[in-house]
Amino acid sequence: MNYRTKQIWSGYLSLAPAFLALTVIVFYPMLNTFLHSFTKWDGNTSRWIGLSNYKFIFTNGELWTLLRNNAIFLLSIPGILLLSLIVSVLLFEQLPGWRFFRSLYYIPTILSSVVVGMLMKSMFSPSGVVNQWINALGLPGGGMEWLSYTPTAFMVLIFCFYWQTLGQGVLLFLSGLSSVSHEIFESASIDGAGWWRRLFHIVIPSLVPTIAYFTVTNVIYCFIGLFSLVYAVTKGGPGLETTPIDYMIYIKAFQSPDQLGYASALSIVLFVIVLFVSWLQLKLSSRFEN
Repeated sequence: MNYRTKQIWSGYLSLAPAFLALTVIVFYPMLNTFLHSFTKWDGNTSRWIGLSNYKFIFTNGELWTLLRNNAIFLLSIPGILLLSLIVSVLLFEQLPGWRFFRSLYYIPTILSSVVVGMLMKSMFSPSGVVNQWINALGLPGGGMEWLSYTPTAFMVLIFCFYWQTLGQGVLLFLSGLSSVSHEIFESASIDGAGWWRRLFHIVIPSLVPTIAYFTVTNVIYCFIGLFSLVYAVTKGGPGLETTPIDYMIYIKAFQSPDQLGYASALSIVLFVIVLFVSWLQLKLSSRFEN
């Protein structure tokens, strides 16, 4: 065996453990889920039923409610994007106390979604601190059940999402701003450009790749990362009004033991949706970068 062949085989052998781990942890479960999506499966025995699970998903009307709930979270992403940009620019300009606020904004990011969810559920309960503040100020609605009505339940969930995501966005945009020359901001200020003009004409164009990354990761999160937050705050209620697709997969798989095949099919549908949306975002972001 010559030297070049030894190098090639050495490379393959070095990669083999990683590929083996990926096969066991990722590829095999994906293949198993795909195969079981064509069956009626209770976790023990399965029966082949073809495309029946997929037909039921697209005809029972449930999928459109789930997609609507995911879409509401998606529509909230521009808000947290703009808020993160504004806060990061203020910190970048080193306003008084900027070190303290930088740490303060990042703390919620290190907390798990369950902790954040339980905290907000307690705060927005009928006897929680939010209603106590409302009563103390003498405003109406001091005994409101925030999580029992769809609009206010979504408001609480999106508030949790913003509170936990702000630190991540600020950290990303501060990293991006560190590569932007201070002379550009100084020149713009001398030319009379106001703060908002500098934000939209200097900061945002300079951070297009970072904004694209932040958007893509949060869009994916809004499809596959909401489970723990929804479970802790609303459990998908009232009814299914705040239930995203990933939480419905949990309901079908673990609360309806004879619907594991249906849950598998719903997982494949979610995988295809996330794959398509990610591809579309990457195509659009590459055009903006060019």
